[in-house]
Amino acid sequence: MSEPSEDIMQAAFRALCEHGYADLTMRDIAAEADRSKASLHYHYESKHGLMLAFLDHLFEHFTDRVGTVDPDGDPDEQLRTFVDEVLHPPGDGIREFRTALLEIKAQAPYDEAFRERLAAFDEHIRENVSAAVAAGVDQGVYREDAVPDAVARFVLTLADGAQSRHVVAGADPDDAMAVFESYVESRLLADREVHA
Repeated sequence: MSEPSEDIMQAAFRALCEHGYADLTMRDIAAEADRSKASLHYHYESKHGLMLAFLDHLFEHFTDRVGTVDPDGDPDEQLRTFVDEVLHPPGDGIREFRTALLEIKAQAPYDEAFRERLAAFDEHIRENVSAAVAAGVDQGVYREDAVPDAVARFVLTLADGAQSRHVVAGADPDDAMAVFESYVESRLLADREVHA
């Protein structure tokens, strides 16, 4: 299979936002790409195959956008910036896209290929949050008892909740970021440690 073209991936994005995953067809994507349905089938056997390629494409763009933690940088600044990037994806139609992505996530319990690709996003977040917290502990910025993987699990849960609340209730991602900032201030920073 050849590499997915950017126009097909952008068409998949627009079609997902408009139709959602459940109602999405190859014809919808072809129309958005101004291509024939047959030309899509030349590259992708099915909607499922195209969606797997789309998730791979999203992952590449996601990791480019949020980046990785630099062990020599300021761990607190990097952690806050990284989480802010995770919680605030750029672009128009984000609520519609998050709705479609939530539909894809709903397929994951029944589809190992979706599950593996979605897990890659979580692993990138987990690795980077853990690295920032570990560096913060080593540099004395964060409390000695801060557990990097526990903080990473908190961020993953917060990000999932923020996405769901944005889709279901129209909640502002800034609310989730405020929760994270409060968590850092009260639970992580070394100078806030309470001594008995």
